[in-house]
Amino acid sequence: MTDVEQPHFWPVLDALPYPVLYKDINSPNIFINLAAKRLFSENKTDISSVVSLDTIKTLTLCYANTHHPYGLFNNPLIQALSGNEIEQHVYLAKQASSYQLHSRLVEFPLSLHQSIVISLQRAELGHIEHDNALYIDEVHEALAFDKLISLISTGFINVQEHQLDIHINDAIAAVGEFCQADRAYMFQFNDELTEMSNTHEWVRQGVTAHKDELQNIPQHALPYFYKTMQETFIFNVSDVSKLPAEAHAEQAEFVREHIQSILCCAIRAGDKLIGFVGCDMIGRTRNWTSNDLRRLKLVGEMIANTLQSVAYRQSLHSMQQQLLLANADLQQQAMQDGLTGIANRRRFDQCLQQELQRSARSNTPLSLVMLDIDRFKLYNDYYGHQTGDDALKTLANCLSEVLKRQGDIAARYGGEEFALILPDSSLEDAMNVSKKIQQLLQEAAIEHKHSDVSKLLTVSIGCCSLIADKNTKASQLIKAADTALYAAKSNGRNRVEVSGEW
Repeated sequence: MTDVEQPHFWPVLDALPYPVLYKDINSPNIFINLAAKRLFSENKTDISSVVSLDTIKTLTLCYANTHHPYGLFNNPLIQALSGNEIEQHVYLAKQASSYQLHSRLVEFPLSLHQSIVISLQRAELGHIEHDNALYIDEVHEALAFDKLISLISTGFINVQEHQLDIHINDAIAAVGEFCQADRAYMFQFNDELTEMSNTHEWVRQGVTAHKDELQNIPQHALPYFYKTMQETFIFNVSDVSKLPAEAHAEQAEFVREHIQSILCCAIRAGDKLIGFVGCDMIGRTRNWTSNDLRRLKLVGEMIANTLQSVAYRQSLHSMQQQLLLANADLQQQAMQDGLTGIANRRRFDQCLQQELQRSARSNTPLSLVMLDIDRFKLYNDYYGHQTGDDALKTLANCLSEVLKRQGDIAARYGGEEFALILPDSSLEDAMNVSKKIQQLLQEAAIEHKHSDVSKLLTVSIGCCSLIADKNTKASQLIKAADTALYAAKSNGRNRVEVSGEW
């Protein structure tokens, strides 16, 4: 015996009466059970339970139909132990015995990884009969299908949503052609599995399509089909006329569509059933083969993976857009006065600095307007802070209504004080804007009983304008506009004054 640690489930395989070869795909070791040792030695005690690939190569395998030996590079046993899935019959030229060789990937309940198990079952030579031409045709067809599936799967990789239907239609057509079906299709269930709709369909020439009429089919219309798909994930009917009595609704629908045989395989996203792919025979009945089932399952899995991938990318894109919107909203809030909705002091400072730089580059004038509500403390004390807030909002609306040009900014500078940044505007332009604000506020007719200026709410306004250079500071422009505002207050309020500093 070898010191190599055997798989913990090996005693079960070692006790089987037929030869078994086992290879973990992550290890070079090949285990053979007691029955398999006879393939290599008459005295089974002369050989270890672990053999090398070179030892395996000493077995002469022959084609089942011709009995001609396989070459080293197309030996199905070597391919199987290398991790390739095979499903074919071969002849083992050893002591006039013969075996059928089957290989498949399996996942053992006790194993944490996928492994390869090859089962060699004894058979009589007379029972292994294949038509050579038919066998070769099947091999060529299998190779062609594998090549086509490879191309289709490549197309599915990173497929965009707008191209998804094209690729699914190609896959459905491919499985229909290779299964020699009359119709192939895909259905999708709604989230509650209460309805299904035909989303993609391929039909052979001369066969009637039914996609348009097979929409939103309720569960109660085809209960046997729904139940079978949810329980077994396969609906395999070789002869519709032999469906059980409980499938009378399904039989009636199949007869209506002239279906004589039907094969459907589930499409699942994880553990959730989301739809199925299927094939129909119209002109005759059909005993569906394991190849038909394998091909349909393969296409279904490809479509399921692609749908999940597209859904994931859509979800990710949606989340990214939501994050971008949320981020933009946060940035907007960070630059916006919470009460009035116009720019806050932070945005005012940023914009003024930017516009000063632009004025210096383009040699164009920049104007600044500062305004303050007259006797606003008295207004708040008499009418209350809620009414005072409403007055601030009304004034902010007047400022926004006046500023029509792109680049003009209205900001709440602090408390009851507001400011306007007017790019590419002269001092005369600033004065015209200021007078228009006074006019709109007058039309708003906000009562102010305790003002010594007017019985309506008024504002005092200071304006300045300059053409900046690289040395001009924002504080200089603010000071000039603030000086003009102070003059407006000193000269009786409810008036517009300009700065004489420039």
